[in-house]
Amino acid sequence: MDRSNIKPSNPFPVPTLAGLILDKLQSEPKEFAGNNDRDSERIHFLNEPFIARYIRMHPTQWHNHVSMRAAILGCPHQGACLPGYFRVNNETQCIENMAYGKRTWTNDRNHRLQKNINDRVKYRSTRETNGDSSLAVDGIEEPVEWSKCATIDNYFVDKPLWMVDLGRGKNVAGVMLRTWHEISNSSSSIYRDYILNLNQYNVYVDHYPRRNHFKNTNLCSYITRTDQTLTSSSRLHFQCQQPLHGRFVYIEANGISYRWNKLFTAVLCEVFVYEQ
Repeated sequence: MDRSNIKPSNPFPVPTLAGLILDKLQSEPKEFAGNNDRDSERIHFLNEPFIARYIRMHPTQWHNHVSMRAAILGCPHQGACLPGYFRVNNETQCIENMAYGKRTWTNDRNHRLQKNINDRVKYRSTRETNGDSSLAVDGIEEPVEWSKCATIDNYFVDKPLWMVDLGRGKNVAGVMLRTWHEISNSSSSIYRDYILNLNQYNVYVDHYPRRNHFKNTNLCSYITRTDQTLTSSSRLHFQCQQPLHGRFVYIEANGISYRWNKLFTAVLCEVFVYEQ
């Protein structure tokens, strides 16, 4: 191949210099020269970096037949992650959130009124606790408010579950959970019950949807209130001991058994699933 045009594109608007390659004053398609022979490399450097998800290459001149081998050299992205991407921590690069915009399900909806094991009627919180399950994968992280988060509780089931369908089998390496945590509300009875009654989160990976029971081999990781992060941090990280292959990711919440009010609510503001 002798020459080719290159054009970057994004599926959504990005406030970057996406069109500035080679020459800022050049409005025609950006054209690169090809190799002089099949073995030597030819590297083209750009005047300014650009951000794009797709890069289209169009051969325009060649000998006999078209053949091309190309590589893209990039710089680490320092700005905010684009929708559907996130950072595990401040030191890592943006990676794909496999749960973003996917279908979700919970097991605590549309059940008849039940009683707990001790036949004591559970009193539901006066605060609204029916946040739709899809709110956990809508990509909205800020502000962290109860009304903008998915919620599950044990009003009708002993172990409430939230599930996301990744679309196909993936090698899940870990899950990040953004939950509701406000120091300013620590004195309110609603927030106090929410914090004190919630005991543990379990994360499972499975090949089947709408499960209520899991094998130990399906367990990715768990966090209990003894880890302190459960009640002191709004960002919880569940890192699998080894990658687990599956299509469906579950978050199970468990409550404290020794309090008189046994109703608990798990607040899932945003769920991030990543692979190895």
